[in-house]
Parts: sequence; C-alpha cells; structure tokens
Amino acid sequence: MPRTAGPLTKQQKVELARTLCASGSPINKSQLARTLGIARSSLYTHPKRPKMDKELAVRIEALHEHDDTMGHRKLAVLLGTGKNRVKRIMRKYGLAARRKRKKYVYPGKAAQTAPNLLREGRDAQAPDVVFSDIFEVRLADGSRVRGCFALRKQTRHILGLAFDYHMRAHLVTELIQTLSFETPGWIWHSDQGKQYGAEPTRTLLLQKGFLQSMSRAGTPTDNGYAERFVGLFKLAVAERRPYRSLGQFLQAAQNWVNFYNRERPHEGLGNLSPQQYAELHNLERISSLSLL
Repeated sequence: MPRTAGPLTKQQKVELARTLCASGSPINKSQLARTLGIARSSLYTHPKRPKMDKELAVRIEALHEHDDTMGHRKLAVLLGTGKNRVKRIMRKYGLAARRKRKKYVYPGKAAQTAPNLLREGRDAQAPDVVFSDIFEVRLADGSRVRGCFALRKQTRHILGLAFDYHMRAHLVTELIQTLSFETPGWIWHSDQGKQYGAEPTRTLLLQKGFLQSMSRAGTPTDNGYAERFVGLFKLAVAERRPYRSLGQFLQAAQNWVNFYNRERPHEGLGNLSPQQYAELHNLERISSLSLL
C-alpha cells in the first residue's frame, strides 16, 4: 500500500486487509477487521456482485416502465429485497424516481355548496369516504383533456376514472354512474368546484346514498387524498411522455391505474396494493377499469 499523509480511508483499509490475508501468513480475520474498524465481510471479494447488481437494475427498469415515480421503498416491496440494496443499485446505475412539481388549479366555485363533513368528524361514523377531484392534462397538439376520479379512502382503490374534452357536470355524473356497488351512508368529498354543486351531481349522489361533503374554499389540504393522487397521476402518466391522440393517452392511463389498483404498494396500507388490502380484509374488489 502506498503511504498516505493522513488516516487511511475505508477503501484503503479494506485493500490493506485483503493484502494481508492474501500474504499466506496466519491471520485472525475477525480481529484484523475489528482493529481496522471494517466489516469482516469486506475482507472477501464479491465476484458475483456486479452481475447480480445488473440483474436487479434491469428488474428496476422493468418496474419503472409501469410507473417511474416509485422510489426505492416501493420498489423493494415489489422486488422482495432490502430497500437499502435497491437504493444502492439505483445510485450505482443512475436510476431515480421522477418527482412532481407542486401546482394547484382552482375551478370555479359551486353555486350550491355542502358542509365539510370531514372537519365535523362525520367520517368516523360513515362506512367509508370517497374523494374526488377534476384535473386537466394537455396532449401533444395542445388540446386539453379533463379527468375526474373517485378514490376510496379505506382501500385507496381508484373506483372510477372518466375523461373528456369538456369540464361540465356530465363528467362527474358519468363517473358516479360507473360505481359498481352500493354506497349507502358513504361520504362523497370534493372541493367546491361548480361541477360538484350542480343539480344533476347532487341528485345522483343522493340517489346512490352518498352524503355530500366539500372542502373549505381555497383549501386544497382539506382534500389531501385527492390532491396527492392528482399529482401522482400527472407525474406517472400525463407528464411522462407526449401523447399524440386521446386514444393513446387513455390507453396509458388505463394501464397505469390498473397497475396502481392491483400492484402498486401503499405505505398507508402496510405496503399492500389496494387490491391486496381489499382481499385481506374481505372488502369489495375492483374489476379492471376500462377507459377505451
């Protein structure tokens, strides 16, 4: 080993220890490792590690084809390996999850509003809560597409997702009509967008057995579940690549939301996917959503 002007680095200590071990002299490796302050396992070379690292990197890239917003924790769950190992591999091969930029868009205010049942604590007595919101994405030709979704709090399932070029109440009622099971006493929570306060929306929610709830004006944190999903969807789908047609965009959205429901782990669900959580707790399972 070349002489150094200061203390040995960790790598220099490892190289020194390996040189001593290779000299043929009888050496207590455990004592040598303790003396140098390094792990005993570092005294051995790892000829298979580069190959194993590359194989794991390929699997990470394959999962990122489904959803490149997933970081090392969610990837570790899906890969069945340690999160620190996944983190190391991602750094080694320059793999990273895309991160969102915070941005809020406030729609026009509803003529008819509803009380915020969540702030009143009514959700504690309700069977479940469904969060909804409307958002906008742009296609490659500059045209605007509006989306509306329903997210179930208990399982994090996306119960329904609808898209159209307009932003009228019909977008919301079309979504509500796709819900495939009974929801008596459930809370439907949204912001104060005019589409949610429209008479057709209010009437249909009542027919379905929902109690309508709305956030305070200009307070997106009152609808945090919905806000987080909008940010995630835009990052994972809308901003991932340019879409040259509505059909191309809808196909990508359909693929991702079904991956989200079936496979994507959620920390709030103990790193289970919505479908896995529903099966474990004997709750309603959601069929694959079709947007085409």
